[in-house]
Parts: sequence; structure tokens; C-alpha cells
Amino acid sequence: MTSRVTLEVSLPILHALLDYYAEQGTGRNLADLADVAISEWLQRQRAANKPVEPKRFVWKTVFLPDGTRLRICSRQGPHYAEVVCGELIYEGEAVSPNQFVTASLRNVGNAWKVIYVQLPGDTDWTTALRLRHAAMAHAFRTAKRKAERTAPPTGSAFG
Repeated sequence: MTSRVTLEVSLPILHALLDYYAEQGTGRNLADLADVAISEWLQRQRAANKPVEPKRFVWKTVFLPDGTRLRICSRQGPHYAEVVCGELIYEGEAVSPNQFVTASLRNVGNAWKVIYVQLPGDTDWTTALRLRHAAMAHAFRTAKRKAERTAPPTGSAFG
């Protein structure tokens, strides 16, 4: 049995609860109905107050957060794209990195080699290829550490 306490509510809320109770004719008592109402309100409040995860653009193994800028230099000058709401935007259109290269250079090229990336808060530009290698190295190190933690101990108890 759940312990109960008294909780004051305003008269209009009590009337609304009683009206709902009379309309629905549920098998629940008023205390249970109030529990459900408060519980659902708490769930909505928690969901509304959860921090929103920033969106990011996923390019193979490289994750680019919103605000990341991409640059390609061509004979016509620099071309810029930006990650906005999890999409790569170039000249107002959502594009892939390859489409960004083709539109900027008017030619097909290796996007990893020709795109430079500036992460939010950074002032330096780095090649996408370097970010790709760093992401791959990080994944390798993480997998290696995980394997070392789960590997059985070397040597035998019967040796």
C-alpha cells in the first residue's frame, strides 16, 4: 500500500478533476487519478527540460557539429559550406561533401583531399583527410582498449 499525503489544489482544478471523473466513470479513485495526472505532468516537464543535443553532420567516420565550416579553394576563389541543423549547406542547398566539391571545382575530386574544415570555436583550418585519419585512429585505440579489458588473463591455472 502506498502512503498518502494531503495536497492542496485550487478550487477550479478540483472542479475540473471532479468533472472529468464524472464524465469518464473510470474505475480509479480520485487519489489514483491525481497520481496519474501529476506523474504525466512530471514526465512532460523532464522531457521539456532535457538539454537538446546539438545536431551534427556524419561524413563516414567524421562527425561535424553544427557551425562547422568547410572550404574549398579554386581558381575562382574560396567556396564555403556550413553544417546547419545536421546538414551540409552550400549556396542554400543541402549537399554531400562530394556534391560540394563538384559544384565548387566544376569537376569531380577527392573530397577528403580538397576540403578544409574549421570546427566551431577553432581558428585553424585542417584537411578533411587529417580529420578522417584522426577519427580512424581514435576508433582503433578505443577498440584496442575495449579488447584489452575483455580479454581473458594470459597464462593458465594448470600450466
